[in-house]
Amino acid sequence: MVLMIICVCNRINCRSVKDAVSAGARSPRAVQAHHGCKINCGKCTAMIGEMIADHVDRCVPQNPMLAAE
Repeated sequence: MVLMIICVCNRINCRSVKDAVSAGARSPRAVQAHHGCKINCGKCTAMIGEMIADHVDRCVPQNPMLAAE
């Protein structure tokens, strides 16, 4: 498996982002905080945001339950 560096400033790779998102991080700032750092240049925020959105989309149930009348 090839690990892509997502945040060059803090050396955070794609696996590290996925770990943070799985642990509950729902923003780029929360991903950085999960790893004990802060956003520096900000170039990683769009990619981290996309990774969070992908994770959330996969976790949403395909057939949500509806309340009975």
